[in-house]
Amino acid sequence: IDRLDEFLDSIDGAMTLEELDGFFCALISGPDQVAPNEYLTLVFVDEMPDFRSTAQGGEIMELLLLHWGHISGTLLRGEPYFPLLFEDESGKCQANEWADGYMLGVELRRESWSRLMEDQQNAGLILPVMALHVEYDDNSGSIASPIPDDMREDIIGHMIGSILEIYRYFEQERMQGAQHPIQREHSKTRSNDPCYCGSGKKYKECH
Repeated sequence: IDRLDEFLDSIDGAMTLEELDGFFCALISGPDQVAPNEYLTLVFVDEMPDFRSTAQGGEIMELLLLHWGHISGTLLRGEPYFPLLFEDESGKCQANEWADGYMLGVELRRESWSRLMEDQQNAGLILPVMALHVEYDDNSGSIASPIPDDMREDIIGHMIGSILEIYRYFEQERMQGAQHPIQREHSKTRSNDPCYCGSGKKYKECH
């Protein structure tokens, strides 16, 4: 975790570790599979970084995959997932970056997620994430007041409780999707193409 956090901090414009955690959580919980060559570029702002060496590229890709596996394994076992939320200078977790990452994952497959958004009985599951996402979002179209500290703690608590419930909500769709090829928005990476991790090796020889 520390090594991944350090590397993300070294890349201008890359996601923070907190944002990455929310992003991966949404991708894993959603109804559709999303290919790595689609979502990894978003982690590093539209392009893969120039790794210092093949070894560094391999190490970072392995850390990303390990963190993905940690989130996926926790939810697959039906256990609550406690997100990576970092404290600010006052020692409090704001959780805005985590919510931003989660909502970016939702936006990748907005049409598929609309079933939850339009489900009157279950739409409330994602409201805590949305509340934290729009708090400082100038593009949200709404004027959101800062959330009081005591209310923020309640919202974060509800958000944590909703993570597993949203994962379960789309479980059947994910199972059906696993039986069919991934719907890619980008061209398929072929075996002789350069690997998406930036190592310089062919895809078949790397990831």
